[in-house]
Amino acid sequence: MSEALRHIEALAALLPDAQRGAHAYAKGIDLFSGAGEVEAAHGSGRAYLAATRLALLQSEAAEALQEIRNRAVDLDPAARRPDDALSLELADILIRLLELSEYLGVDLGAALVAKTADTLGGYRHGGVRF
Repeated sequence: MSEALRHIEALAALLPDAQRGAHAYAKGIDLFSGAGEVEAAHGSGRAYLAATRLALLQSEAAEALQEIRNRAVDLDPAARRPDDALSLELADILIRLLELSEYLGVDLGAALVAKTADTLGGYRHGGVRF
């Protein structure tokens, strides 16, 4: 097993707790107030809420992109601070991703290991390497 895959597996082992924690955090700050009523009232309520969560994740990615485009944040890794605008936007992306994964019942850790094993085995999405 490659060292990279061992690191991915170590990260994957932490993800179930991280997913539950992100979901609890979202509930704790009432991030999705009224979501239960929407889900119960409509046949497609769960799909609507999943799509809403995914759109919010996308908006966080757009905010991170805007920080880079504004050139107001230093992109030198040595200058990175945990409380700079870009770091905080990336943290928002992670929180949204973990929460969405928990909401949908996705075992993100297992998916990460499977995807990484495929990639390390030579699989490239669309045959493209970046």
